[in-house]
Amino acid sequence: MRLRSFLLSLLVLAILAGCRPQPVTVTREPVALRVVAADSCGPLADALAASYAETRPWVTVTTAVCDTTVAEEALEEGEADVALLSWIDQSARRPDSPPLWVQPFALDGVVVVVHRDSSLTEVGLAQLQEIFRGRMQEWDGMVLAVVSREEGSGVRAAFESVVLGYHPVTPNSVVASSNGALAEYVSHTPATIGYLSALWLDRAAVDGVRVLPVEGVRPTAAAFADGTYPIVHPLYLATVAEPTGESRAFAQWVLGPEGQAVLGVTGGEGP
Repeated sequence: MRLRSFLLSLLVLAILAGCRPQPVTVTREPVALRVVAADSCGPLADALAASYAETRPWVTVTTAVCDTTVAEEALEEGEADVALLSWIDQSARRPDSPPLWVQPFALDGVVVVVHRDSSLTEVGLAQLQEIFRGRMQEWDGMVLAVVSREEGSGVRAAFESVVLGYHPVTPNSVVASSNGALAEYVSHTPATIGYLSALWLDRAAVDGVRVLPVEGVRPTAAAFADGTYPIVHPLYLATVAEPTGESRAFAQWVLGPEGQAVLGVTGGEGP
């Protein structure tokens, strides 16, 4: 009798154990996130996308790089979910453009570069204005060639707002379509002077150029943050209207400690 009771107890315990709640494995629905980035933000976009997707295997992040104007248009036309822009000019936007939700997420500096053999060792803002307006065409017996970025470039807008103000760049300037193209041209052409995003300084294309201090200050992350370097501008994270869904999650991540840590590694300086 005791044996029967013991066996019955074991059977009851086994049944109860089988009825305990089991861990539930939730399979997330695949999500696609489209990020478009201005040329200056390209290095940051790739690093942010890779780090974000690493801990979210259900999210596929694609990135496309173009100039700031084209990136903003892609966002407005629904061809991208999130844009990383190097310049925002609200006054220049069309009246029928959809409202943008915009947040600064990093700082970038515009660095002045010359051919590695140039005798220029530093430059001031007034001197830069004279050079890029075409009013100062020679240096140390050499005719200076000015290299600028194309219309629609955020780097160009940032440079001109500080250096040129309301004055146009000289029509004799060479126009480069990207930071890489500008660096490549300057590196192979003596007596040239141009400008590019500081985020591109670790790229191979800039090996043949030399960076000039501006107003006696070298372009470093610390100088960008404390305002001592004179040509600095914010980078912006933008969506059409306030972000929702995965776009909102990505924006919060970029603006939060994880995203800002990635920016620190890649050369960005958090706001």
